[in-house]
Amino acid sequence: MAMSLAIGDPRRVLNLPHMYTLLMRAMGADAGMQRFAREILRARPGDRVLDLGCGPGRLCPHLPGVDYTGVDIDEGSLAQARVRYGATGARFEQWDLADYPAQSNRTFDGAFDLIVACGLLHHLPDAQAKDVFRFSREHLRPGGRLVTLDCVVGERNPVARLMVSLDRGRFVRPKEGYFDLARGVFQQVEASIHRDLLRVPYTHAILVCVK
Repeated sequence: MAMSLAIGDPRRVLNLPHMYTLLMRAMGADAGMQRFAREILRARPGDRVLDLGCGPGRLCPHLPGVDYTGVDIDEGSLAQARVRYGATGARFEQWDLADYPAQSNRTFDGAFDLIVACGLLHHLPDAQAKDVFRFSREHLRPGGRLVTLDCVVGERNPVARLMVSLDRGRFVRPKEGYFDLARGVFQQVEASIHRDLLRVPYTHAILVCVK
């Protein structure tokens, strides 16, 4: 999900989809995404999946056999995703979460088995993050899941702290911060910490919210 950064901020280069993809590969994010999909998401063939803030579609190839829709605000990332994965039947649509709920019912029809927000919430202030949870609850089938993955603050490892400081997101929270936002909407929420999804020291908080 592309974010606006100050002129001169070196993180601006990550707004370029191909540079973002190259950095993620160098950090081992493809293997981490595969593990995330296999061990946490556990999507089944035929599941209807919505990927919020899909960027260039990094999650898509790790969910074979599902009915996949990815949405993002950045058209450049979506164009890259369509070139890479459009032939698989995956759909990629431009959508701005700031327009929720005005766009939600018009853009999506029917319920999803799985909604994923990978690396999204730490880019959003509390009000918009709560909208992600509300939107997801409205668009999940009974028993469907919202799974989120985000970086966290408060780590002791100096490399992990440095990596988080370089992230483009301006709303990085502790695990409890994400959990509290989710619990305001979902009754059943599980939160966990993972430190081994990348080659570099990095800490992720994962929430699994069940409707």
